[in-house]
Amino acid sequence: MKTDKGRLPPHVLVLAVVCLIPFLAWSQNPFPEGEVRDTVLLVCSQCHPLTRIIDGDLTAEEWEFILYDMIARGAPVHAEDIERVRQYLVDNFGAVD
Repeated sequence: MKTDKGRLPPHVLVLAVVCLIPFLAWSQNPFPEGEVRDTVLLVCSQCHPLTRIIDGDLTAEEWEFILYDMIARGAPVHAEDIERVRQYLVDNFGAVD
């Protein structure tokens, strides 16, 4: 879609920039590698912005409570992944003493 001057309309440029923002943010991903990293990203982002995890700063007990609460509400975490997900959250987003 071009205007008669050969330039793209401003709303198309704005849309392109908006669509690029998630890719730029993803390239600076604050989620460290780990065996359940993808599980955390996929499961948690279904209902929450990932900043809730990044800004969590919770104790091990608080992460455990939230994890089981989310599973009770329908978060699709496999039973064999629960402890690894909890540990990933504690190790990477746990409260700093």
